[in-house]
Amino acid sequence: MSTGPRVSVATICFDGFGDENFEPTFAHAPALGIREIEFNTWYPRNLTPAGLDSVRQRSERAGLRPATLQVSPFAPGPDSADLTRESSRWLWLLEAAERLGVGVIKATGSARGTHGGLDAVIDLLRVIAPIAAERGLTIAVENHANNVLEHPEDYDELFAAIGTPAVGMCLDTGHFAASGHDPVAVAGRFADRLVHLDLKDCAGMVDGAPQFVRFGHGTVDFDATLATAVSNGYTGYLVIELPLIDRATMAADLRAGAELALRHTPDFTSPLST
Repeated sequence: MSTGPRVSVATICFDGFGDENFEPTFAHAPALGIREIEFNTWYPRNLTPAGLDSVRQRSERAGLRPATLQVSPFAPGPDSADLTRESSRWLWLLEAAERLGVGVIKATGSARGTHGGLDAVIDLLRVIAPIAAERGLTIAVENHANNVLEHPEDYDELFAAIGTPAVGMCLDTGHFAASGHDPVAVAGRFADRLVHLDLKDCAGMVDGAPQFVRFGHGTVDFDATLATAVSNGYTGYLVIELPLIDRATMAADLRAGAELALRHTPDFTSPLST
């Protein structure tokens, strides 16, 4: 049995940032030939018991499988009441992951200077990480530009405080590139804490915001990044995570991402050439 990384695709590729109830995902994802899906559950109905049942049932009908769960950013706040509310939210998110049969929950932080900063995220993880570990779940902490989780030094501080393997890095290639960091170097530096890898390309920052572009149109060296991760033993998901640009070119845009990811999986054969 293959033990290398697997490829999945995020619902943001099909749905964009709006609340589409994942209808574009279920309409278009099966044709891509990648069956494992990261669900971006950013809207209330996505995480209700009925919403989770709907995702599971529609996935089964479409021949897809929920692979990972992305949730709204960590927002613990600076005081104990905020921490209690955020801890309670995460208790339900752990339950939601189990209901969908996924093993990884991904979240980034909030903007720098808000919600208590990185210290508050660490305080939250001290509460919820042992529970995730008991349930066999992994919390993937994702980098974003202009975020409390943005630079390698932020992860140095986080991992110095949180040693459990139930918490690891989600390396977002596009966001690290936007923040001025080489994803290849990051993949090597944090090889022992890398649990999730998001693939998107970036052409830099414009007016303070990352400019995500089609694969091959930005600065990210995907082959070098993935080769570094895999050579260091990475076996998690390679997630195609290009936010929807144009539905007219969506299929071709995502096939390009799938091709570059699949080259780094065991026994590579591509179903995407046609």
